[in-house]
Amino acid sequence: MKLSKPASSAVRLVVMLAVLGAAALALAADGGKPVPNVDPAKRGSSPRTEAVAQAALADQVARHADRTKDVLAMIAAARMLGQVGPRAVKHEMRTEGKPKAVDAKASGDLSRDTGLSALLARARQYAGGRNDLNGLVDELAKSTAKARNDGPARFATRIADGVTDVYTLNFAANEPVMVAITGEGTSDLDLSIEDEAGNRICASDGAGDDEICRWTPRRTGNFRIRVRNIGVANEYRLWSN
Repeated sequence: MKLSKPASSAVRLVVMLAVLGAAALALAADGGKPVPNVDPAKRGSSPRTEAVAQAALADQVARHADRTKDVLAMIAAARMLGQVGPRAVKHEMRTEGKPKAVDAKASGDLSRDTGLSALLARARQYAGGRNDLNGLVDELAKSTAKARNDGPARFATRIADGVTDVYTLNFAANEPVMVAITGEGTSDLDLSIEDEAGNRICASDGAGDDEICRWTPRRTGNFRIRVRNIGVANEYRLWSN
């Protein structure tokens, strides 16, 4: 049946309104910002995000092992880290704010090497002359000699007091993301995530310096990762998939 001109115009109007409505749904009511780049219905995990979680946990165990000189804890940390094969990266980062105090170590090396080989070396140190414990370390060293290095991204740095480190990382649509920080326990570090439009995606602001965020992007895009130091100078590792 052929539509009359008024009916045809009405159909076109309905289609136009539908298109405009879809476009409006893609914008937030305040200022026309795009909707936050996160899909709240998809909070699942993946092997890549689980690897990030394991690497962050291994780092925390290694920190405890260094404090207590616990060889078995250090062996456990090295084994966990070797299983996921973290890859060292060099992220571009800018700093917001000015430190309130002078950091004597600002231009020096990090106080603790948290790489896999360094963990194994300290495990031998903590084992002392015990052949049984050294044997465990040697066995682990052999098994991790050809460890994968395509796992979570790892970036280690030092942060001054009262400042915020800002990173920009790109993540793909519909793939779960996990970002974590692990510090040295000397200050309160907070982690927050924003999308390109400045929408808050996630915030993790506990009392310590181990924080974690996870989300699934709606669309491929850049995200701003903010690490804020509430207290004195600290060191941390930034983990991501």
